[in-house]
Amino acid sequence: MKKAALLGLVFGTVILALAVIASETAPVADKPWFDMQNCYFCQNLVKDPHLMENMTWEHHDIANGELTITTVKPEFKQSYLDAQTAMMKCAQEMQAGKKDVPLCGHCTEYGALAQAGVTFEYVQGKGADIVLMTSDKPELVARIKAFGQRNRDELVKWEEAEKAKATPPEHH
Repeated sequence: MKKAALLGLVFGTVILALAVIASETAPVADKPWFDMQNCYFCQNLVKDPHLMENMTWEHHDIANGELTITTVKPEFKQSYLDAQTAMMKCAQEMQAGKKDVPLCGHCTEYGALAQAGVTFEYVQGKGADIVLMTSDKPELVARIKAFGQRNRDELVKWEEAEKAKATPPEHH
């Protein structure tokens, strides 16, 4: 139960920090959607170079928003928890006044959605984490769904790029 409460705190703290700075950052169009090397938050997900290949993100539209499911192979769960703890530290630093941190397009839009009034619910499960992003306002539901579609599209591109890196070039 302590771990679930801690992860709920991490998630809430990260959302709050991103919402605080969302309006202070460059527009999403000016940024890579995912930037695991430079984004203040996302860089924590690649500290363990094998974590990303051992986790999955699924984004599903629901009537009033989106459902995101994150699964992590059991042997990488601690790396995932460590990344979440590091992201909470980033959020606390931002809430304490740290400014001008680089954010990817995903994290910028995530914060903007929080600032716009989207409701976030976080469920920590044994095998997966679930995030519900919802609203009763049609314009926000459309924005949440656009965010989910962009995530799906960008994850396909990212996975293709990762496969290309792993595939040795053919010699003729």
